[in-house]
Amino acid sequence: MNGLISLYKPPMMSSAQAVARVRRILGVKTVGHMGTLDPMAEGVLVIGVGKSTRLFDYLINRRKTYMAKFEFGYATDTLDALGKTVATTSDIPSAESVLGAMRSMIGKIEQVPPEYSAKHVGGKRAYALARNGQSVELKPSTVEVYDAQLVCQPKPNETVFLIECSAGTYIRSLCRDAAKMCGSLATLTYLQRTKSGCFDVSDSISLDALEVRGESAIIPPDFALGNMQRVDVPIELKTDLRHGRKIECDFDGDATIYCDGELYGIGRCEGGMLKLKTYLKEDAE
Repeated sequence: MNGLISLYKPPMMSSAQAVARVRRILGVKTVGHMGTLDPMAEGVLVIGVGKSTRLFDYLINRRKTYMAKFEFGYATDTLDALGKTVATTSDIPSAESVLGAMRSMIGKIEQVPPEYSAKHVGGKRAYALARNGQSVELKPSTVEVYDAQLVCQPKPNETVFLIECSAGTYIRSLCRDAAKMCGSLATLTYLQRTKSGCFDVSDSISLDALEVRGESAIIPPDFALGNMQRVDVPIELKTDLRHGRKIECDFDGDATIYCDGELYGIGRCEGGMLKLKTYLKEDAE
């Protein structure tokens, strides 16, 4: 069993719990996600099955899109609705002011992650230290916001945004920083990941549906690698490719390596010879 699943993770479930459910449903041991989604959040969680878990380094840095609701007037220790209120304010900015703050962050920015995050601090997760009452000091990370559109204003103290950003961007931190720019406080009360790389929420599958469909829900790894250059090894060299023998080549950068219509993996040309960096073919034959 080898491929990818575009799972619709339900709210109030950790990414690790979602992976465990997929592992149980499919009855396979090698399963892993391609980018954490906060427990409160719902939406697209790309999961690798079998040898496709090796695609983590290629898929983790793809663009993400989120639908997010900011509620102004208070802040929590976790920066989201699951946390404890630590401050309040009566200063509620207009939707136009919040939009201006969000638009000012489009581009590359230095973002301080939330204390309650999966970032490592001294070898431990930041959220574990924060839960134990320990002071957590996180260094800013460079992230990029590509677009931020105001979708609606459900209530005078709420704004909903569609945000496209780089991997590693914390929407909770964007919420915090936008409120600060407006002289207010805000908490992220809803988050849906609508897109992760080439995987769209409209094509994602629920855990219940996966229970019914099983292995048929697995997407071939080729689908996520369509943006890479393709190199086809001549069929007469199939045995050499399968056994790792030297094959002459001439191309630059990473490429998907095919032979006889089958994806063998991702490779590079080093010293005029093909080197398979990531082997993806399910059957070694």
